[in-house]
Amino acid sequence: MRGALRSLILVLVTAGSSVAAILADRFLPGGNRAERVMGWWGRAFVRLGGWKFRVEGMENLPPGGAILVANHQSVVDIPMLLSAFPRPVRFLAKRELGEIPLLGKAMAAAGNLFIDRDDPRDAVRMLREAGARLRDGRLVVVFPEGTRSGNGSIGEFRPGAFYLAQKSGAPVVPVYLDGGYRAIPKGGLRVWPAELLVRVLPPLSPGEGAGGSKERIAESVRARLIREGER
Repeated sequence: MRGALRSLILVLVTAGSSVAAILADRFLPGGNRAERVMGWWGRAFVRLGGWKFRVEGMENLPPGGAILVANHQSVVDIPMLLSAFPRPVRFLAKRELGEIPLLGKAMAAAGNLFIDRDDPRDAVRMLREAGARLRDGRLVVVFPEGTRSGNGSIGEFRPGAFYLAQKSGAPVVPVYLDGGYRAIPKGGLRVWPAELLVRVLPPLSPGEGAGGSKERIAESVRARLIREGER
């Protein structure tokens, strides 16, 4: 199947799934139906993209709530994470993701959180909600680079993204993503052949900064992910 046709199919599946999630949340509240719809969307997105998909290190995932800290390469990253984990994941993302037509509303309906970094009060409220999800045993994903990589390299981390880890005390699990920048390059929608990888690394230890300052946590996680990229 040609890349342009796959791209069209993915756009249509995304639009249809988004509408279904929004309607499920509005007319069939309870039961996490919108969350299940978006989980299905993530798995369908990866399959229909035609990419080889590999998941490693799932034995490193701790029981209960955890903060998954992932590098950010592409729009494919969210479907990859939704596909990889046997438990539902929630995303703590910048406000701009929530403003994407249909998809943003669907993600919000599924329980994902969007932070307005220019509004400190909103950020505090969203972090409290994320903390509640962690206490309920949820997996919460953060992308501390704040933007996608155009070539697969790992950019600087925003320490503010680790405030949740500092305050909640939840395990911090680095997750290395690769292949997304080839599958759908930054700034485009066309699908290209690629091998996608989700590799779950062991949680941060106290010696690596777990339970310490957000700056120390950010430094340790980034160093771990950079080492994975050099393997």
